[in-house]
Amino acid sequence: MKKSIIIVSFLLATSQLLSQKKIDLTSDKALTKVFNETEIQGLESMIKYVDDMVLNRENTTEANKAYHLYFKDIAQTQEYIVPFEENPKYEFLESLDSIQFSSIWTFDYHYNTINKGDTVYRNLEDIKLLSVSTTSKYMDYLEEIGKEDPFFNNLHRDFVNIGNVSAGTYNMFFIKRLTNFDFNIPKNRLWAAICLLGMEEPIEKKLDRSLKNK
Repeated sequence: MKKSIIIVSFLLATSQLLSQKKIDLTSDKALTKVFNETEIQGLESMIKYVDDMVLNRENTTEANKAYHLYFKDIAQTQEYIVPFEENPKYEFLESLDSIQFSSIWTFDYHYNTINKGDTVYRNLEDIKLLSVSTTSKYMDYLEEIGKEDPFFNNLHRDFVNIGNVSAGTYNMFFIKRLTNFDFNIPKNRLWAAICLLGMEEPIEKKLDRSLKNK
């Protein structure tokens, strides 16, 4: 009897934990206007992937609190933080439907110049880089929500002006405005997930791995 009670209690606790992690993206009318059902499922998968890391790292089931704590950690450390190991992260993203992946991302393989020590490497074609695509539906979404939200309006303008770029580039810009963000709001949670997924390993580390594989 006691064993049954323990099992039931565990299942209830697990169910509660899962429900606390879940965010209803369909409550965002702009999001459902831009993305179709398949793409939204992909967005949910990406958010869950990031949620699991952030919630475990900060040891809390409250997503809003966890994201604030995690971004605070990033802001206060002098080291460059890479939230995810590159190979598992890429494997996850590549496991998504191609339509889901391309709703936000693109992979680039060309890098013009890398200086390492006394050596200059040019026109590299095997350095894999994850970028937010300026031709993705996410850009359409940013344009839509930017009509009423200055932060996302500026973000959309920057992406358009610069071109495909790592989301991690915007981390410090984003962190400075964290006090006004509620990560229980779909547009904020989605951008937080994109921001963390977009933080890539240093280019020198990518180069070292590329050279070892040759």
